[in-house]
Amino acid sequence: MHFESVSGLWFALTLPAIVLLYLLKRKYIDTPVSSHLLWNRVLQQLEANRPWQKLRSRLLMLVQLLAAALLVLALLNPQLLVSRASKAHVVLIVDRSASMSAAATSEDESGGSRLDEAKRVALETAREARGAVTLLAIGGEPEVLATRTTDVDALREALDGLEPYYGAAAYAETLSLADALTRSDPDAEVRLVTDGQIPEAAGTTFAAPFRLDRVGGASGGAASVGNAGVAQFGVVRAGAGDGGVSASASIRYWGETPRNIDVSVYADEERVGTKQVALRSGRPASVYFDGLPAADRYRLEAATGDAYAADDVAHAFLERDRPKRVLMVGEGNLFLEKALRLTGAEVTLLAPEGAEAWARTSAADDAPDLIVVDGVSTELLGSEAWTRTVASAPAMFLRAGYEGREAGAPAGLYEVAEHPVNRYLSYGDVHVAGVLEPTEPLGGETIVASNGVPLVIADARDGRPRLTLTFALQHSDWPLRAEFPVFVRNAADWLTGASGGSLGRAVAGARLDVAFDPLTAGARWVSYETGASIEALAASGRPASSQPAPARPGLYRLLETDAAGNALAERWLDVVPDPRESAATTSFDGVGGGNPGQTGADNPSEKSPLPIGPWLIALALAVVVWEWGVYRRGSSI
Repeated sequence: MHFESVSGLWFALTLPAIVLLYLLKRKYIDTPVSSHLLWNRVLQQLEANRPWQKLRSRLLMLVQLLAAALLVLALLNPQLLVSRASKAHVVLIVDRSASMSAAATSEDESGGSRLDEAKRVALETAREARGAVTLLAIGGEPEVLATRTTDVDALREALDGLEPYYGAAAYAETLSLADALTRSDPDAEVRLVTDGQIPEAAGTTFAAPFRLDRVGGASGGAASVGNAGVAQFGVVRAGAGDGGVSASASIRYWGETPRNIDVSVYADEERVGTKQVALRSGRPASVYFDGLPAADRYRLEAATGDAYAADDVAHAFLERDRPKRVLMVGEGNLFLEKALRLTGAEVTLLAPEGAEAWARTSAADDAPDLIVVDGVSTELLGSEAWTRTVASAPAMFLRAGYEGREAGAPAGLYEVAEHPVNRYLSYGDVHVAGVLEPTEPLGGETIVASNGVPLVIADARDGRPRLTLTFALQHSDWPLRAEFPVFVRNAADWLTGASGGSLGRAVAGARLDVAFDPLTAGARWVSYETGASIEALAASGRPASSQPAPARPGLYRLLETDAAGNALAERWLDVVPDPRESAATTSFDGVGGGNPGQTGADNPSEKSPLPIGPWLIALALAVVVWEWGVYRRGSSI
């Protein structure tokens, strides 16, 4: 027998409380006297109050203690592991999240991963089931692999096709689907095969009986070592001259025993530094490297020696040498110009009247990385040469670039969408006096709005990203807010992402905003480690601006080609597993707790939990009725 909850132990304080009440109980002693006139009222009270008398065996007290003890046991939710046949319908869930790629650590392991062990446990469960089996998998979204089938061969084939999913796993969604499949089925049960690393599922309950089969029990070696992983890694130029490159990294550790590991950094494929790092439980460890040679890419490897190796490697890339060149067309805006210079950009100011002449005479080498148009009418920038110039570079328009009508800015809270431009921004306490509301939809995505009126719109035209603000900065107090420089940096990074040498770092399967060259007709991801190629997502005959990152961690190149197949550009991307999966040693937090027939504990495969709490409550009520009868008979005297 085991107890599902120990929080009910506080009720055990009633046991000594009952005994204490009997110790302090007043006891009146019958004493014959010759005359009631000799009885003194005060003396009577003094003689009657005799606390801390010797505790005697009283049936009423024993009955009350028994009732209280039964209630304490019921609050602990005790369960007996008994041999029971499975239900007629078993909903079997297999966890295939990133942590399941760790080495199997059970005593009966055969050298595979936790997912391999989970497949064996799931197949054994399917063979022993006395009815139909519905097979689900936890991946990027709930996956239904089989529905109410008794074909074990079909289940084996579905299990054999399972691979680890390194992105953000849909834990809560899959468990919710299992609950929906069994809620109206009285002869169904849910069984989950996992390593216990389910960060989103704490508190999930089921109407049907629930059982957990855990894989990955410790058995020594790498399995018993707490997981350590690279949390952050970056490189930066140390300065002008021969300062070289500096690198910094943060290592997280989820183990209990302090230990030391070696961390090495590679420039391209050459190892250029190794340091020993001391790991302590719950404390990130930092490591720094100075004087590294310049390289296209850098790799950090941590010799952790643990079972989960997916988070032991990280990559970083240097920013390009020259600063970004920004062409700012307008009457001049000191706040915007200063914010652009804070990003490290070189800003060139151009009056609207000279824009057309500049577009006709500028050379290709002078092409800006970003064009900012501030409040310039479409008539002044309507020439063919200027239109071609704008189409060749990312652009940000402030109350320009479209036809619109004057409108007041509606009051209310801003609607802020998830977008790279909006990182770390809340737009709180920003006031806008008026907007130039577009007469025709501009397309793209409205990333900031107020009561349905678009304020900031992000889209892509001719393969280049564009950002449009429907209001003038002079008509708002936004440039006076601390968030304004952050917005400008986010916007500049997003708009000029295609001109950089890398796409940075992304979680496997996550969406990326990628700006492609206008001549790009095709693109593909190429794994640097294996050489495997994956075609980029296409839309309308060319690569889409929103791309899913590759599904497996590693270093990838995004190769762009024109219609003739000629290479146009190459950019690096470091794909990492979901960081939540690194805490692979975290204990299970109790999915399914609280309902009859459910447990969050590990169970032998031949046993199922039988809750006895309701029977204890019924017995306690019977004892209370008995206690009332004892009291009526006067057995307390």
